[in-house]
Amino acid sequence: MRGPQSWFTMSTETPTPQHLSLRFKKHKTTILLFVSPHDSFTSVKSNLLDAIISTGVAQINGDPLPANPEDVILGVPIDNNDPSQGWINLEIPEQEDSGGKKSKKASVLNATPSGAGLKDGMVLAFKFRPKGAIDGTDIDNNDWDVVMPAYDDEEDNQTKNGGVEGEGNTGQDKDDDVPARGSIP
Repeated sequence: MRGPQSWFTMSTETPTPQHLSLRFKKHKTTILLFVSPHDSFTSVKSNLLDAIISTGVAQINGDPLPANPEDVILGVPIDNNDPSQGWINLEIPEQEDSGGKKSKKASVLNATPSGAGLKDGMVLAFKFRPKGAIDGTDIDNNDWDVVMPAYDDEEDNQTKNGGVEGEGNTGQDKDDDVPARGSIP
């Protein structure tokens, strides 16, 4: 288990109506954080990692927690209405210009939640930078381990019928045996 880190500064600020509630997902883990829309993403990543560490978790789905919040990578859904479409890295990686120099594109996406257009209640994916990866160019943008809950027809039928087939369920609705109001049984 990790000891206290120098960056372990979980915000004790009381959320206000201006704060955003954001859900951060990795595999089947969801962390709900209240963040100021004007906090830097460095601060948001630090708060996310602090929240995970405070629960005593050392890894998520086999991925060990990083020691540095900069090794947390955030992603936004390609389609906000259908997260199953996939995720895209929130950070714009450095790109080479025509002279062969690497220059970081100035982007509001790299600054704050409000600059990135994040809204209250949004879902963001997170993953950890692989060991040996130095910048955003070493990261596979399609490798997001996010499991969204699915409600299958089979589960709906079990709930509707009051249980699993073969466990005392006759398949009849409970209302079938109840006489209508004012009728004589």
